Amino acid sequence: MRPDIFREKSPLSSDDCFVVFDRRKSSFTFPVHIHPEYELNYVEGAVGAQRIIGNSIESIGERDLVLIASPELEHAWKDGDCQSNDIHEITIQFHPSLIEQYLDKKQFASIQQLLSKASRGVVFGKDTVDRVLPLLRILTLERDGFYSVMKLLVLLYELSKGEDIRVLSTATNTVLSNSELMMGRLQEYIVTHVNRELSLPMVAAVMNMSKSTFSRFLKSTTGMNFTDYLLDFRINMAVRLLKEETLIADIVEQCGFNSVSYFYRVFKKKKGLTPVEYRNSLRKQQMII
Repeated sequence: MRPDIFREKSPLSSDDCFVVFDRRKSSFTFPVHIHPEYELNYVEGAVGAQRIIGNSIESIGERDLVLIASPELEHAWKDGDCQSNDIHEITIQFHPSLIEQYLDKKQFASIQQLLSKASRGVVFGKDTVDRVLPLLRILTLERDGFYSVMKLLVLLYELSKGEDIRVLSTATNTVLSNSELMMGRLQEYIVTHVNRELSLPMVAAVMNMSKSTFSRFLKSTTGMNFTDYLLDFRINMAVRLLKEETLIADIVEQCGFNSVSYFYRVFKKKKGLTPVEYRNSLRKQQMII
């Protein structure tokens, strides 16, 4: 795995088949990343947002459905020109091993072909989205583990029969621009040292830049100054730890917040909920099978 891309740690364990996230959000904040799990991602209500899959960068419409089936294919959704603050996103992550054992069977031939294409990321057209969206919504509501797995297989099969599938990236591993490499290096440094006090002069020196050059680079790349970017990074890391049921006190320490009270204050300002309220909402939205 390349060191320049953020590695997402999914809450999916080796004992699970897949995980479903059904959430409402006001913006896209997660960095370009990779993970070993296959991912089906549906976005609604984010016209003008930017989708990054490998070396494919496109603006999306009202509904966007993408399948990624490669552990090394970097991807992300960014705000771009999106003006909406009411975005609906459904994400399904599943282990490749869940389906790979069946791919040499003739009944799974179309799914095998779909996953082969999805190693470079595929986007589905309107006809397929219209056809499978009811299945996707039903899957988010299903609480029986066995039937959920069956419905996921049915969903993949129906996706494989689509005639409006388009491959996105021209390669599974792409050459990143200099700014992307620098952002990857910055993210890697912050991840490693996020529990410490980080200052603009310190991080600028690590990036081999003057304070003013680093500030301009970060502003032009992310639209944020260093203080806001670091706080955003810590909040997003805290969100991931909340998903993993990490103790609040441990989150405060691991993410570099000064105190529990400060963490509660800035988290509620960013997310509109306290960390405990947010965790409770995640329990309602998240289903691991």
